[in-house]
Amino acid sequence: MRKLMKLALEKEQIRIKEQYDRFDGYEIHLYGDERDNFDLADSLSKPIVNVHYPLNDCDVYDVIDNYDSPYAQNVYNLCKKKRAGLVVHAETGLARLKTNPKLDDFCEFIKAEGIILHVENCYRNVGAVEGLRLCNYLRDKIGRNKVYPLLDTCHLIMSEMSFKFEEMSFFATIDAYTSDNFKIHLNDCIGSGEKETGGIHGTNFYANQYLLWNILWKLKEITERGTDIDLVLEVDEVDYNYPTNADILAKNINKMWEELKVAQAEISYKNRL
Repeated sequence: MRKLMKLALEKEQIRIKEQYDRFDGYEIHLYGDERDNFDLADSLSKPIVNVHYPLNDCDVYDVIDNYDSPYAQNVYNLCKKKRAGLVVHAETGLARLKTNPKLDDFCEFIKAEGIILHVENCYRNVGAVEGLRLCNYLRDKIGRNKVYPLLDTCHLIMSEMSFKFEEMSFFATIDAYTSDNFKIHLNDCIGSGEKETGGIHGTNFYANQYLLWNILWKLKEITERGTDIDLVLEVDEVDYNYPTNADILAKNINKMWEELKVAQAEISYKNRL
């Protein structure tokens, strides 16, 4: 199980975040403007595993709409060069996605370019269930090994708290999103998780370690089936340059993972008695 850190292609972020040694690689967070210095990608000492499309345009409908733009080509080139997956959001419903006139051309382009899409669940308009339907639709059009669902735990918590969208429990959703290329944005939220309503989005599991323990217990079961997992430990958005909370989370994950091995070995031993 790899632990990844969010990183923007900025000199100062790279200088600071390269010093943290609990992480195995990066998910590149793009801005969509002059702050994205694509040339800096070659200076990283750890692999780029994911590239996240800029937040303002990362809904899959918008990505499809602009897939042939010069900026998008820079993103695709980065993904191909680093053999990294491309993360997009499922903020729009499947019915609207099907109305995009560029949908078929986009699917053929992604298939031809060999780009791997990771479709992330959201919460504002659709929840994880609809996001999975959208992802599976794209998998059927592009290829089962070209598109995968990506589970964001904060988005899942936020949409479940609204009591509007989710039809499955938290842990049933983790099962439903599991794939042979399983990537998770692991983060907690306080309140709604939205800045507009005073919520906090980021790595706050120090305030809810019981939830973290249970998530890791579930992920341990999944890895025992032979599934590899990439955990993207999202940084505290109050100070994006200094990922102190993400580093604490990585430390706690390492500690709890070892404790889980011991606990599960004890359970296995008792079951054999």
